[in-house]
Amino acid sequence: MIELRQDKIQSLDHVALIVHDLANTSKSFEHLGFCVTPVSQHSGAITAGGEVVQWGCANVCIMLQQGYLELMGIINPKLYDNKIPQFLSRYEGIHILAFGCNNPSALSERLSAEGFSKNGVYNLSRKLETPRGTRVAKFNLVRLVPTDMPEGRVLAIRHLTKSYLWQQRYMTHRNGASSLEEIVVSVDKPSEATERYQRFFGISPVKNLESYHFNLGEGNFVLTTSKFLRENYEIDVPSNPFPAIIKIRSINLNQTRTFLEENSIEHKKIKTGIQISSSETAGATVIFIE
Repeated sequence: MIELRQDKIQSLDHVALIVHDLANTSKSFEHLGFCVTPVSQHSGAITAGGEVVQWGCANVCIMLQQGYLELMGIINPKLYDNKIPQFLSRYEGIHILAFGCNNPSALSERLSAEGFSKNGVYNLSRKLETPRGTRVAKFNLVRLVPTDMPEGRVLAIRHLTKSYLWQQRYMTHRNGASSLEEIVVSVDKPSEATERYQRFFGISPVKNLESYHFNLGEGNFVLTTSKFLRENYEIDVPSNPFPAIIKIRSINLNQTRTFLEENSIEHKKIKTGIQISSSETAGATVIFIE
């Protein structure tokens, strides 16, 4: 059961991949068997509490029964770029780690008391097409500054219009994907990073070999080493920190495997499921589990 305390992180909400070519990456994920939403351009306040303006970036999403994946890129370089070029200068792949919360204001105050830099609450929105016409999806979020959380753009989000995002017509996937279960991040010093995330989440992790596992109620967050990823998943980490693995639950791994084989998608069977090469998924390693 998800804890309802107002200043706590409640879930692994979504992860976002920053990509060079949004249109082509969207087609690639469709080929992998995901149902991809239409392109939606972002709007938001550039400063906490500021005016909401149109941005130059857009996304498509892969909506799951629990959580979702976001693919984000620039579609209008003349507008605010949301620092996407800076992310891409390091690598194409996972750069945004988003966690669900009930009350961004209360969470922001708790994080400030825990020693994180005070950064306020941001208001974001984007237009979406729904069966009843165009609607505006709205979000409140708390962003942690990179010096506090260098593993990516780490944020906590509250969806104000969930039904606009989680539309049933986008939630059936030919590869059997059903829920976002875990994100695995490589860091140089797992014990140091774990201390920070323990303060952020407000819970203690479980240590397993070289990895630290945070159970968030809905989804898991794991900190590990590049050595562990190389030895167990044959993943070569370009540089730390590096969010490396997205684990997605399948409704039926046999269905997933059959789809991948029939569509000649590179994959391999591993102890915990089916691993898709990061060359197929814009720099992120996707693992289907059951």
